[in-house]
Amino acid sequence: MRISLLAGLLLGAATATAQPDSPLTHLLAERRVLTQRYAEANAQRHSLFGLTDKPSKKDLQEVVDALQGIVNKDEEIVAILNQTAQQAQTTANTLQNTGRDDRNLTAQRISEFQNDLLNAQQREKQAAERQRTLAADLADAQSGQHGRDALILGLAAACVGLFFWRRRG
Repeated sequence: MRISLLAGLLLGAATATAQPDSPLTHLLAERRVLTQRYAEANAQRHSLFGLTDKPSKKDLQEVVDALQGIVNKDEEIVAILNQTAQQAQTTANTLQNTGRDDRNLTAQRISEFQNDLLNAQQREKQAAERQRTLAADLADAQSGQHGRDALILGLAAACVGLFFWRRRG
């Protein structure tokens, strides 16, 4: 009873995870055949002269052989399940490492972009400061030019005045 319950649970769990063409599917089918063989062997009653309802030694040996076959098949199934679990663990570790690498790369790129942004903002501030300095220099140059223009105009007026004053005199 305990063995059949354990076998049923193992069979249910293994069937749920088995792929259609996986070795596990074939092993489970073979186990079902062995379980049927066990049930048939366990039902046999060939006692001495058929007078009692007890199994003979041959019947008991067939039951033991069937159970040994089931145990052997269960060991194969467990080995396949362990192998599958190991592969799943390896895949999970690989995915975890890949995810960690991706996060590190993303963090590095974000850091680089932030540095680039800070550098661009700094260059923009410097360019704005240069522009203000050039605008101030231009304003100074233009005001200086107005002073020179006024001086030149005054000197030109003085020359014209001297020219006419000299012509008169």
